[in-house]
Amino acid sequence: MTSRGNVETLRMADIEIVAKIHATCFFDVWGPSMISQVLDMPGTFGLVARRQNYSSIVGFALARVVADECELLSLGVASEYRANGVGTQLLTAAMARAISEQARWFFLEVAEDNKAALHMYGAQGLAKVGYRLNYYENADGSKTNALTMRCALPDLA
Repeated sequence: MTSRGNVETLRMADIEIVAKIHATCFFDVWGPSMISQVLDMPGTFGLVARRQNYSSIVGFALARVVADECELLSLGVASEYRANGVGTQLLTAAMARAISEQARWFFLEVAEDNKAALHMYGAQGLAKVGYRLNYYENADGSKTNALTMRCALPDLA
Protein backbone atom coordinates (compact mmCIF):
# COMPACT_ATOMS: atom_id res chain seq x y z
CA MET A 1 0.00 0.00 0.00
CA THR A 2 0.98 3.63 -0.13
CA SER A 3 2.44 5.74 2.66
CA ARG A 4 -1.10 6.76 3.61
CA GLY A 5 -1.75 3.39 5.24
CA ASN A 6 -3.07 -0.06 4.61
CA VAL A 7 -6.39 -1.29 3.24
CA GLU A 8 -7.67 -4.56 4.62
CA THR A 9 -10.87 -6.52 5.05
CA LEU A 10 -13.33 -5.01 7.55
CA ARG A 11 -13.62 -7.15 10.68
CA MET A 12 -16.65 -7.37 12.94
CA ALA A 13 -14.61 -5.55 15.62
CA ASP A 14 -14.31 -2.59 13.20
CA ILE A 15 -18.05 -1.98 12.80
CA GLU A 16 -18.43 0.54 15.64
CA ILE A 17 -15.64 2.74 14.28
CA VAL A 18 -16.92 2.44 10.72
CA ALA A 19 -20.37 3.54 11.93
CA LYS A 20 -18.81 6.59 13.63
CA ILE A 21 -17.00 7.56 10.43
CA HIS A 22 -20.19 6.99 8.40
CA ALA A 23 -22.03 9.37 10.75
CA THR A 24 -19.54 12.13 9.99
CA CYS A 25 -19.86 11.62 6.23
CA PHE A 26 -23.59 11.20 5.60
CA PHE A 27 -26.90 12.58 6.85
CA ASP A 28 -28.57 9.16 6.42
CA VAL A 29 -26.44 7.48 9.07
CA TRP A 30 -25.85 3.74 9.07
CA GLY A 31 -25.40 2.62 12.66
CA PRO A 32 -23.56 -0.53 13.71
CA SER A 33 -26.64 -2.75 13.34
CA MET A 34 -27.32 -1.47 9.81
CA ILE A 35 -23.70 -2.02 8.79
CA SER A 36 -23.88 -5.56 10.22
CA GLN A 37 -27.06 -6.20 8.23
CA VAL A 38 -25.42 -4.90 5.05
CA LEU A 39 -22.37 -7.12 5.61
CA ASP A 40 -24.66 -10.13 6.15
CA MET A 41 -26.12 -9.77 2.62
CA PRO A 42 -24.73 -12.35 0.17
CA GLY A 43 -21.83 -11.04 -1.89
CA THR A 44 -21.14 -8.06 0.37
CA PHE A 45 -17.67 -7.12 1.52
CA GLY A 46 -16.17 -4.32 3.56
CA LEU A 47 -12.75 -2.74 3.53
CA VAL A 48 -11.06 -0.37 5.97
CA ALA A 49 -8.10 1.95 5.59
CA ARG A 50 -5.80 2.06 8.60
CA ARG A 51 -3.16 4.67 9.32
CA GLN A 52 0.33 3.45 8.56
CA ASN A 53 2.03 2.10 11.70
CA TYR A 54 -1.22 2.50 13.66
CA SER A 55 -4.34 0.41 14.05
CA SER A 56 -6.77 3.35 13.84
CA ILE A 57 -9.30 3.23 11.02
CA VAL A 58 -9.49 6.34 8.84
CA GLY A 59 -11.93 5.20 6.13
CA PHE A 60 -14.12 2.40 4.85
CA ALA A 61 -15.78 1.00 1.74
CA LEU A 62 -18.78 -1.32 1.57
CA ALA A 63 -19.64 -3.07 -1.68
CA ARG A 64 -21.73 -5.93 -2.98
CA VAL A 65 -21.08 -8.29 -5.89
CA VAL A 66 -24.13 -9.84 -7.55
CA ALA A 67 -23.65 -11.85 -10.74
CA ASP A 68 -21.18 -9.83 -12.83
CA GLU A 69 -21.78 -6.45 -11.16
CA CYS A 70 -20.32 -4.78 -8.09
CA GLU A 71 -22.12 -1.88 -6.45
CA LEU A 72 -20.23 0.44 -4.15
CA LEU A 73 -22.76 0.84 -1.33
CA SER A 74 -20.86 3.37 0.76
CA LEU A 75 -17.40 4.88 1.01
CA GLY A 76 -16.33 7.33 3.69
CA VAL A 77 -13.14 8.88 5.02
CA ALA A 78 -12.67 10.59 8.38
CA SER A 79 -12.62 14.34 7.80
CA GLU A 80 -9.02 14.87 8.88
CA TYR A 81 -7.81 12.31 6.29
CA ARG A 82 -9.77 13.57 3.27
CA ALA A 83 -7.95 14.89 0.19
CA ASN A 84 -4.95 12.67 0.97
CA GLY A 85 -5.70 9.73 -1.32
CA VAL A 86 -7.43 7.50 1.24
CA GLY A 87 -10.70 7.51 -0.70
CA THR A 88 -8.90 6.60 -3.92
CA GLN A 89 -7.01 3.86 -2.10
CA LEU A 90 -10.29 2.39 -0.82
CA LEU A 91 -11.99 2.72 -4.21
CA THR A 92 -9.18 0.98 -6.09
CA ALA A 93 -9.07 -1.78 -3.46
CA ALA A 94 -12.84 -2.28 -3.80
CA MET A 95 -12.51 -2.44 -7.58
CA ALA A 96 -9.68 -4.98 -7.28
CA ARG A 97 -11.77 -7.11 -4.92
CA ALA A 98 -14.70 -6.93 -7.36
CA ILE A 99 -12.42 -8.12 -10.17
CA SER A 100 -11.20 -11.01 -8.03
CA GLU A 101 -14.83 -12.03 -7.54
CA GLN A 102 -15.43 -12.02 -11.32
CA ALA A 103 -17.39 -8.76 -11.48
CA ARG A 104 -17.30 -7.18 -14.93
CA TRP A 105 -19.00 -3.89 -14.00
CA PHE A 106 -18.59 -1.48 -11.10
CA PHE A 107 -21.27 1.07 -10.30
CA LEU A 108 -22.41 3.51 -7.64
CA GLU A 109 -24.63 6.45 -6.82
CA VAL A 110 -23.17 9.78 -5.74
CA ALA A 111 -24.68 13.14 -4.82
CA GLU A 112 -24.40 15.45 -7.82
CA ASP A 113 -22.96 18.21 -5.61
CA ASN A 114 -20.18 16.03 -4.15
CA LYS A 115 -17.45 17.45 -6.37
CA ALA A 116 -14.56 15.67 -4.60
CA ALA A 117 -16.19 12.26 -5.00
CA LEU A 118 -17.17 12.96 -8.62
CA HIS A 119 -13.57 13.88 -9.40
CA MET A 120 -12.22 10.76 -7.66
CA TYR A 121 -14.69 8.44 -9.40
CA GLY A 122 -14.06 10.00 -12.79
CA ALA A 123 -10.30 9.66 -12.33
CA GLN A 124 -10.80 5.92 -11.76
CA GLY A 125 -12.74 5.50 -15.00
CA LEU A 126 -16.31 5.72 -13.78
CA ALA A 127 -18.64 7.61 -16.12
CA LYS A 128 -22.07 9.11 -15.52
CA VAL A 129 -24.79 6.80 -16.84
CA GLY A 130 -27.92 7.92 -15.02
CA TYR A 131 -29.69 10.40 -12.81
CA ARG A 132 -31.90 9.95 -9.71
CA LEU A 133 -34.05 12.96 -8.89
CA ASN A 134 -34.22 13.93 -5.18
CA TYR A 135 -32.37 10.76 -4.18
CA TYR A 136 -30.64 11.98 -1.00
CA GLU A 137 -32.25 13.77 1.93
CA ASN A 138 -30.23 16.57 3.53
CA ALA A 139 -30.17 17.65 7.17
CA ASP A 140 -32.33 20.71 6.36
CA GLY A 141 -35.01 18.56 4.71
CA SER A 142 -34.04 19.50 1.17
CA LYS A 143 -33.20 16.85 -1.40
CA THR A 144 -30.12 16.32 -3.55
CA ASN A 145 -30.07 14.51 -6.87
CA ALA A 146 -27.82 11.52 -7.42
CA LEU A 147 -25.79 10.54 -10.42
CA THR A 148 -25.26 6.89 -11.22
CA MET A 149 -21.79 6.05 -12.45
CA ARG A 150 -20.37 2.89 -13.96
CA CYS A 151 -17.24 1.44 -15.49
CA ALA A 152 -16.21 -1.84 -17.03
CA LEU A 153 -13.70 -3.86 -15.01
CA PRO A 154 -10.86 -5.71 -16.72
CA ASP A 155 -11.00 -9.50 -17.00
CA LEU A 156 -8.58 -11.55 -14.93
CA ALA A 157 -8.15 -14.05 -17.76
